[in-house]
Amino acid sequence: MTFSKQLNVQEFLDSRPFCAFHWKILLLGLAVLILDGFDVVAMGFIAPALIGDWKITRAALGPVLSMGLFGLAIGALAGGPLADRFGRRRVIIGAVVFFGLMSIASAWSPNIAVLSVMRFLTGLGLGASQPNAATLASEYAPKKHRSLMVTVIYCGFTLGAAGGGFLSSYLIPLHGWQSILVVGGVVPLVFAVALFFVLPESAKFLAVKHEGRAALARIINQIEPAAVDASTELVTAERGHAGKGAIRLIVSKPHTTITLALWVGLFMNLMTVYFLNSWLPIIVKDNNFSLADAALVGAMMQVGGTLGNIVIGWKMDRFKAYKVMIGMLLGAGIFTVLLAQLNVGLYGLIGLVFLLGYCINSTNTGWTAMAANYYPTEMRATGTSWMTGIGRFGAISGASIGAVLLSFKWDFGQLFLALTVPIGIAIVAAYVQGRRCTNVAPVLCNATTH
Repeated sequence: MTFSKQLNVQEFLDSRPFCAFHWKILLLGLAVLILDGFDVVAMGFIAPALIGDWKITRAALGPVLSMGLFGLAIGALAGGPLADRFGRRRVIIGAVVFFGLMSIASAWSPNIAVLSVMRFLTGLGLGASQPNAATLASEYAPKKHRSLMVTVIYCGFTLGAAGGGFLSSYLIPLHGWQSILVVGGVVPLVFAVALFFVLPESAKFLAVKHEGRAALARIINQIEPAAVDASTELVTAERGHAGKGAIRLIVSKPHTTITLALWVGLFMNLMTVYFLNSWLPIIVKDNNFSLADAALVGAMMQVGGTLGNIVIGWKMDRFKAYKVMIGMLLGAGIFTVLLAQLNVGLYGLIGLVFLLGYCINSTNTGWTAMAANYYPTEMRATGTSWMTGIGRFGAISGASIGAVLLSFKWDFGQLFLALTVPIGIAIVAAYVQGRRCTNVAPVLCNATTH
């Protein structure tokens, strides 16, 4: 076939104004993360009822919680390479179906051992869906809105977690703890049907793979009507990797240093966040506050993080991403030191924890935006997912290290000062990533100068 004109798919997607098509991608990705957030924290909602129903100790729930986190990590590590090989759409829909089925099956677990296995399997699906939803969104987002689109999608996680808490308070007294797992499975299965009909494959993925021209043309014409016709040749500056594994690519030169910096950065970030998520209420209560006060302080950290997710994406689209990350992490370090050194009372504590959550929770999503902006299409899903998977082991470490430090009888100030170590390492990682990124691929990284 002879073509009379060309359309560069990558340049087209990067330069389009935000339109109804982008809103569709944003809302679908947000919905995936809402379902993820609900299912990831489901065990926290049902734990008190489970303890009473099965007559078990709190310690007995440890394997269930840890197996879920391991599932998230392994799912992320597997989901990226699968998406770079078979497409983002197939993996996202498959992952949603899988964790929906596993959640329903979890409701019929007869004991802790079976429930632990089921939560691991549920985590596999959850871990694969999260980073790939963000990857798909980043590949459709106009360049000037890309980081914001990724970070807004990750707000869905906290929305799902919060919504799950309200739903649990209503359903568990009426229908038992199993009802939360059933809802956490049925809703994703129904949503997966909707995804099958409305979720498009990544246009950049189709262009790089040189397959599905008709589907690619339809997608482009949805974004801008009549942009492609039979005489239009669809091209891209990005190339496929000709069979070279995406995992091998992300750790090969020139990506080695940047990949390691992203891994270390998110690992340390999630270590800090999960230390706080797991132990902050207990630390606050042990500092002579009531249970209600401790719960309020913990909630304010999540509120601050949700606001921070939106703001950091907006900032990263306007300034150099690594400088925004360093600024937010420095803020987290400052608020951590203030919490350690000042005796501010309940309202001062709430304010400082809100600001800490604003800084430290938002940088979690910031790492994802940095990875999605850096890696080319051939390895983007793998790069983002492997960073997420490695980071999940930081989350597991954070929860475990908290238990060790509390066993040492460290006081409030010592515990918060300890958090400056992983925050400091994350700052160094952000600096290394940013400087190396500028030297290696300024086009792929946010090249805006201010």
